[in-house]
Amino acid sequence: MQSVQSLSAMSAICSFKWPLEWDYLYFDNDMKVFFPLSPYNQQRQYEKPAWVYPAHLAMYATALSRQGHEVHWGKNDGTQYDQVIKDDFQIDIPFEDLPYPDRFLTQAKHPRWQSYGNYKFHPATHMMASNLCWYGKCTFCIDTYKLQHGEARGVRSVDHVMEEIDDLIAHGYREVFDDSGTFPVGPWLKEFCRQMQSRKRHITIGCNMKPVTLDYAMMKDAGFRFILVGIESANQETLDRIQKGQRSEDIIPIIKSMSHAGLEPHITWMSGYGWETEEDEQRSIDMCNFLLRKGYAKTAQVSVYSPPRTLPDPQSPGHQRLPKYFQAYRHPEFWYRRIKDIRQWEDVTYLIRGGRLVCEEHWRKFWARQHAN
Repeated sequence: MQSVQSLSAMSAICSFKWPLEWDYLYFDNDMKVFFPLSPYNQQRQYEKPAWVYPAHLAMYATALSRQGHEVHWGKNDGTQYDQVIKDDFQIDIPFEDLPYPDRFLTQAKHPRWQSYGNYKFHPATHMMASNLCWYGKCTFCIDTYKLQHGEARGVRSVDHVMEEIDDLIAHGYREVFDDSGTFPVGPWLKEFCRQMQSRKRHITIGCNMKPVTLDYAMMKDAGFRFILVGIESANQETLDRIQKGQRSEDIIPIIKSMSHAGLEPHITWMSGYGWETEEDEQRSIDMCNFLLRKGYAKTAQVSVYSPPRTLPDPQSPGHQRLPKYFQAYRHPEFWYRRIKDIRQWEDVTYLIRGGRLVCEEHWRKFWARQHAN
């Protein structure tokens, strides 16, 4: 903590103007390290660009700066660098030995990161309790790829994560999303929820989660809001082929249990599996729209199936079917339930922002198809 305070004090002396626009900070150092930023730094799939605060890279940048290296974050000013860190495959410090990010150094309040569409309360940011998914078997996932190529799974202690959350609260953050492949469960989750009880009024938590049976009322009571759930398909054959480790008949009851506990599930799907017929995929489309229309899931997103670190064909049949997953938005029941859920001004702005992002995504896909032709 002392080193963080020293860093903040030194930075304040350096300049009093718009600290979020600084491109780098200087240190007595052994080498100059550059972290180029892109809309793919923290993406698990490469289909669409999105500015997502790269928590793992930010942890590494913080570690290097504390070692005395000169860290340049985000913009190349023509300096010759000793090392360029483009992605987390280059991180050479075990995850559990990394500090939590210095969000001043890594400009976490910069508008590029605040534009993330799943934040409801601002300012907001990302963190990571674990570098990899505790399940780690899904064939399409980058976490499985990392495990297969030798990256060790690490989980931070609950106490260390709480130090980070206290730091976020002290710096005015109102929401944090944990971008571990799936949030740790079991005794770790219970202890996390216990310690969050004294903090839940100050910050909201979101996380990735498999559709599994958990004490979602406990999570809601600990301050959780947004739960991103990877469903991928309603077809058991497909779930088995991509090694999701879940049963299709459990999906609706689990999403309902999350919603009934007061959480806001965000369901994710994939389209365009080569072995599925249109009739097969229609079952996924129907389930997605049912969950949205009934208000069990609050939001949804769909991508096109592809192996890790690859881009799908923009002309694939999967891209043609994406709009069908969002037909619930045309149904009066969907809007009735959305309006009924409004409790505060942030609910209104979140709804408007979501509509804008959907329109932007439709335009992006249309533009990509036109250029592909």
